[in-house]
Amino acid sequence: MTISLLPTADDSRTNATFEELMWALSRPGIVRTLPSNGRAAIAESLLDRECSFAVSDDPNLEQALRQTSARAASLHDADYVFATIDSARKVSELSMLRVGTLSYPDEAATLFAPARFGFGARLWLTGPGIKDSVTIAVDGIDPSFWQVRSHAIRYPLGWDVYLIDGDRAIGLPRSTKVEML
Repeated sequence: MTISLLPTADDSRTNATFEELMWALSRPGIVRTLPSNGRAAIAESLLDRECSFAVSDDPNLEQALRQTSARAASLHDADYVFATIDSARKVSELSMLRVGTLSYPDEAATLFAPARFGFGARLWLTGPGIKDSVTIAVDGIDPSFWQVRSHAIRYPLGWDVYLIDGDRAIGLPRSTKVEML
């Protein structure tokens, strides 16, 4: 029996997706290009049987995420949350997301939300990983989200956010301060 230690094409794609997501959090506000389009491709690189997820807006995505062996959970209990946040009602649901504890801040949720880059609200970002400041424009995010996020974050507590536009991602770790311009 021959065992191959070379990565498959799927391994290489999911590894590259994971790497781009990590770079996105390391350099907040900088658009990273993912090897595949969509939130399902992101989930494929992050979710496994030890993770939980919640999907608030897309039954097809939820079905695809079940294929990862991760378990579905409520918004309050999920490790990874995939949600559209284009209305105040949808944003208000996010107040339930886990923020971690002082002993285990890594137990906070990670939020993935669709957005459109280059349009809409202008945001001024500062914090670790940003030299001076970065200004970005995103559409498809209700303005109330930024206030809810601000109230949820008491560093090191809070949740990390990825804004997703097709095959592009912007990471906003909990250490990033976001102000609407």
